[in-house]
Amino acid sequence: MQPLAVLIAAGLVGIALVPLARGSLRQLAFWTVFVIGAFAFPIVQWVSRSVWEPLAVDLGLPHAGIGVVVNLFMWAILGEFFKVAPVLLLGVLTEVPRREWFAYGVAAGAGYALFGAQQVITLALEVSRLSVSSPASTALAIVLRLFPILAHIATTAFLAWAASQRSLGRGLLVATAAQMVLGLVERGQASLGTVGGQSLFQVLFALIAVFLFLYVWTLRDRGLPGPSRQPAG
Repeated sequence: MQPLAVLIAAGLVGIALVPLARGSLRQLAFWTVFVIGAFAFPIVQWVSRSVWEPLAVDLGLPHAGIGVVVNLFMWAILGEFFKVAPVLLLGVLTEVPRREWFAYGVAAGAGYALFGAQQVITLALEVSRLSVSSPASTALAIVLRLFPILAHIATTAFLAWAASQRSLGRGLLVATAAQMVLGLVERGQASLGTVGGQSLFQVLFALIAVFLFLYVWTLRDRGLPGPSRQPAG
């Protein structure tokens, strides 16, 4: 890990973290879930590359069309499952109020997003040393990391909130679908060679991520008061 990349990623995560998790930032459990969420990212990478990708080859999945959709589905559902797992465990083992389910979902999503963002920012800082790069392009690449961060926090917070409302199964489907859509947008951006086309997909990704984040923000106090201990599908 490059320390500067981690610091920049942490700053971007903080922008999204504070509005949703106010009141929980002093809790040790919150930051414990945050750290576990960060470790979830390399675990998902390992499972995907060591287990799923060889299996996909054995199944003969193509690298285009339905194969892309299936791969994105697996990435999304693995990510959401490993992100929310510590929240579910904490909720089952302890009497966690509904608001804290949501806050711990924010923490898990933020940790996961931090690890992923610092990887991309590290690459952007390395590319910035090349003659083909410019300060503006590097800054843009870094700023754009805010939107995947917003999306990861939003989907995991939503999933944790859904679990507190005894709708874990439906919440997992919605969170996975949202991440799949964002993955398809990223694939569309990568497939275009024109600056205008890439910018269009970047704007689309940002709009979806902000919409998800703002929608989840409205859920923070919905369904209160009252504790809910057991998630259910």
